[in-house]
Amino acid sequence: MADRTSHSLASRERMLDEVNREMYARNAELAVRNKTLSLLRDIDEVAMASLEPHELTGQIAQILVREFSFPLVAVAVMEGKHLTWMAAACGDKKSSICDVPVGDRLPIPLSHKENLCVKALKNGKRQTHDWLGKVFTPSFTAEEMERLDEKHGAKFALVFPMCSGKIPVGVLALGLNRAADDLTRYERETIENLLSLIMIAVQKAQTFQALKLTTSKLRVANNKLKALDSLKTEFLSIASHQLRTPLAITKGYVAMLEDGMVGKINKKQHSALENVRQSTESLILLVNHLLDLTRIESGRLQVKMADVDAGAIVHWVGDFLQAHAKEKGVALTLDVPKEPVMTQADPEKLKEVVMNMTDNALKYTEKGSIHIRLERKEGSVVIEVKDTGFGLSPEDKMHLFEKFARGHASKFVKTSSGLGLYVVKKLMEGMGGTIVAESAGKLKGSTFRATLKAATGKARLK
Repeated sequence: MADRTSHSLASRERMLDEVNREMYARNAELAVRNKTLSLLRDIDEVAMASLEPHELTGQIAQILVREFSFPLVAVAVMEGKHLTWMAAACGDKKSSICDVPVGDRLPIPLSHKENLCVKALKNGKRQTHDWLGKVFTPSFTAEEMERLDEKHGAKFALVFPMCSGKIPVGVLALGLNRAADDLTRYERETIENLLSLIMIAVQKAQTFQALKLTTSKLRVANNKLKALDSLKTEFLSIASHQLRTPLAITKGYVAMLEDGMVGKINKKQHSALENVRQSTESLILLVNHLLDLTRIESGRLQVKMADVDAGAIVHWVGDFLQAHAKEKGVALTLDVPKEPVMTQADPEKLKEVVMNMTDNALKYTEKGSIHIRLERKEGSVVIEVKDTGFGLSPEDKMHLFEKFARGHASKFVKTSSGLGLYVVKKLMEGMGGTIVAESAGKLKGSTFRATLKAATGKARLK
């Protein structure tokens, strides 16, 4: 009976010992995990707080030195075909290697096959050696490595590659006072668990720095473009003003010749003068476009709003372009109410808008008709120019009112500058109005519709 009791007690003691050992192992594992999680949290906080690569890697190196008491922790990252040292931290801050900013040291070319960091990246596996110089050559001299060894016993080297898939990102290099195989399980597992987080943090910092550099370059380029654009605008303004005087003189002499003020002209001469007059008018229109463009881009476009009779302006434009329309064989007709149709607009700007709309229709209509209709509709005044010309493709509609835009039919028009409709849109916006274009497609004509706010009052037309 006593033997059975003794055997039972021994069995229970063995079971209790096994349970205690299991609990101890699990507690040890839990402690490792907790410490690892604490380190991960510290590094994550650093990564969230800093986006400067040198500062970020420096803080990570200091965390690892503080946690593991390693003589040396250093981080290098890929830059082109070199490994560049970002930061280094030492167990003793007075160490000579840590007194020197590692970023000032020579990078390690990937062609330096004897370097332990290069080997780690090439093989994708951690590398060890019993001499620290294999890690830092040619960035540091052998004498500097020997001094570090003498002071801290940093004789052994351990290098972990950091790769995103097959793309090398950098390395984590450790200077140890014992062989790599003597690292504790906690040290090995924790460092391996930290590598991915360190790599992500480094990549984020690198991406931020690249974006920062690109933004800086774009800012410089943008400032240069603004300066060039300003010079271009100033040049256009000066050139346009200089052109207005000789064009006005040419226009005046043509009118004098056509009126017979300097002698009688025959029919053939009159036809030639008419061509000169039309060419001069086209040049004047282009110069006006350029002047409007420079005013728009420099913010100097002045709009003097008043109550204007839109009907009077439509009639003026129709009379002015009727001769040109007849010469092309295009029927130009107007549909304008007899009573005044008052709108709020700048009279000169509105005249330019209607002139551009109608002249544009004439340019892109080889045969057929152009019809201008004016109506008052629901508190608005609508001026519609409809033609039977080349029409608009879907792509034309997308870019129609952009600067220097030229549609599919521009190859048939020699005098198109690509500025007219852009200026028209800006003038309409300046007067608080809108302009839209419609077309059923190529060779099916176009309709341009300008809409302004209706008003009452005395008309003005210069």
